[in-house]
Amino acid sequence: METVDAVVVEDLRKSYGAIRAVAGVSFTVRYGEIFSLLGPNGAGKTTVLEILEGYRQADGGKVVVAGFDPGDRRTGRQLREQIGLVLQELAVEPHLTVRESVSRNAGYYPDPRDVGEVIGLVGLTGKEESKVKSLSGGQKRRLDLALGIIGNPRVLFLDEPTT
Repeated sequence: METVDAVVVEDLRKSYGAIRAVAGVSFTVRYGEIFSLLGPNGAGKTTVLEILEGYRQADGGKVVVAGFDPGDRRTGRQLREQIGLVLQELAVEPHLTVRESVSRNAGYYPDPRDVGEVIGLVGLTGKEESKVKSLSGGQKRRLDLALGIIGNPRVLFLDEPTT
């Protein structure tokens, strides 16, 4: 039976030399919940996200995302197939079209959503053949969201969603 917890963090710790970036953070997020991690600049929010996404190793504590330990390199691919990322900055080739960008990302997942459906869901219908470099700032944020959900993720991470 599948667990109802999408993310479990218990006593998470991370330091960079003498600087303690994360000191004993704990929280649980269930599937279907929206959870926000708030704090001032330098509070360790990005470090926590990077650990949850499997891009940085924790120094201590327990972390489980979609049933996987993000620090376990043996299951890294399986974890990445379960999560979606909406980054703070658009990380896409500016000369690709919207459709090409979303289609390319769809190829990274075993069971992606339909490209046209996702483009419609994020409000980019009519912009499918537009080059990324020609999109407005708001349209680029919509493309970011499309890239985050194309893989049909069980857990979606939004880094700085208000930018």
